[in-house]
Amino acid sequence: MGVAEKSAQRTCIACRETKDKDQLLRYVVAPDGVVLVDYRQRLPGRGAYTCITPDCLQVAVKKNAFQRSFKGRCNAVDVTELQQRLDTAINQKITGLIGMARKSGQFTAGTNAVIESLRKGSSFALVIIAEDISVAIGKKIEALVEKNKIYGVRLYNKQAIGQMLGKEERSVIAIPAGLLADSLLKELHRHRQLVREN
Repeated sequence: MGVAEKSAQRTCIACRETKDKDQLLRYVVAPDGVVLVDYRQRLPGRGAYTCITPDCLQVAVKKNAFQRSFKGRCNAVDVTELQQRLDTAINQKITGLIGMARKSGQFTAGTNAVIESLRKGSSFALVIIAEDISVAIGKKIEALVEKNKIYGVRLYNKQAIGQMLGKEERSVIAIPAGLLADSLLKELHRHRQLVREN
């Protein structure tokens, strides 16, 4: 049953491309007619799917594809509101995964600790750098990330990263290779796909 579910195919209502379900975004209609983002693909009811790109979201809204897919049972969809809901859902998933890293001890945080580990050639899979980190330190970490061929991203501020870890402000967090890092990388790639044009 699990294998069959993973290989289930669905079609994007915008570009009509068929992909595995887990490569698409799912939407359902609430009782009041509002189109909801079913990010974890668990809500009951008929679903509609789009690719994980701003282009397909905009095309689906512009061409009334949601209304057709849900046979007129949904309200008009505002693309900005839909993108905000998606952004919220992805950020909640990222925050939850970082929380799991904190509980399991699968992280290194703080500029000195991360820089030292990067210089030693650590086995990090990804590094999240605060958007409000100092210019000089940010460049130093990014150079080491590039040298070690690690995925690096500027995201959140120091206070937000610290809160996710249950600590004071932190400028950087690094996650070692593993299943948790793989899940985080998936969400970070989705986040980048959806915000690239905003």
